Amino acid sequence: MDTMDLTSFEDGTNIYQYKNGFRFSVDPLLLVDFFNGNPDKKILDIGSGCGIIPILLAKKKNMKNITGIEIQKKSFELFQKNLKENNLQDKVRTVLGDINNFKEGNSFDYIISNPPYMNLDGKKISDNENKKISRHEICLNLSSFAKNCKRLLKPRGEIFLVHRSFRFLEIVREFENLGLSISNVKFVYFNRASNSNLVLIQASKGRKCMPNFLPPLFLEENGY
Repeated sequence: MDTMDLTSFEDGTNIYQYKNGFRFSVDPLLLVDFFNGNPDKKILDIGSGCGIIPILLAKKKNMKNITGIEIQKKSFELFQKNLKENNLQDKVRTVLGDINNFKEGNSFDYIISNPPYMNLDGKKISDNENKKISRHEICLNLSSFAKNCKRLLKPRGEIFLVHRSFRFLEIVREFENLGLSISNVKFVYFNRASNSNLVLIQASKGRKCMPNFLPPLFLEENGY
């Protein structure tokens, strides 16, 4: 049986995680802080894992109409457990399945995601199935992610994404090819002596935006 441990936040939020599975880091926290949507609108989280993003959206951003889709049954069960732990079943709908087969086109005002970062480049990857699918583009690559965002968003809907900085230009190309227009970009650094490792991106469907490069975020200085 998989063993779990509990991460507790200062506001009373409790998140169970598998000790030997994929574990969230600072990335989803940064993404939720970056999100600036209307709390009354519909939002879809692609690749919810243990449910950290939907739970933080409900508790920190007061989002009330959240759908989280997760392809791995093990993670999906943990997602449901965490919703019950935090009494959020009325604000978050859970879907077990592959986003490529999700039928609710043109339905969401926002899509948010901390997707698998690493492409399949032939390098050795983890033997742990939960870690492997969460980290690598086995079930969802960047191109498919972008196409699904365009398909599932309402006209003028918006995407909020955290990804690795070294893939920024690839993300720009994929989005531009589909007519998804990047509006806000924030690069994340551990400190002022380090290179950027993460990037936060906001993009729109059906509207032309001039990209706005926001001040960088230095984790060490901001208490993350």
